Amino acid sequence: MLDFYDVAWDYEPRAFAIEWDDAGEPTKYFRPDFYLPDDDLYIEITTMNQKLVTKKNQKIRRLRDLYPEIRCKVFYQRDYLHLLVKYELAEPDDVTLPTAPTRIPGPVEVTNLADRGADVG
Repeated sequence: MLDFYDVAWDYEPRAFAIEWDDAGEPTKYFRPDFYLPDDDLYIEITTMNQKLVTKKNQKIRRLRDLYPEIRCKVFYQRDYLHLLVKYELAEPDDVTLPTAPTRIPGPVEVTNLADRGADVG
């Protein structure tokens, strides 16, 4: 789909160290699936079972804690299935969409609309 819409991308171009041993050597890495250089955005796609998704969410939280300047968007199974239907690669009847989580992992972002000049009164 990225190619179809002429979106520049790289597959797993960088591994981020997320754990180190006592000597300071990296012992665990996280390597997002795609990098969109024009948007400076990493994308991780996960269509796994919930147990493995939980582990991946932990890695993404760790990435965000250690590398706050890195933007990484997670696409879950339901997101992938929605795209299949949206771009007519599957019929809605053929796809059972899982329930959406209440929150995408990562830091909570609070925006004061008054700071943006919005009329909040």
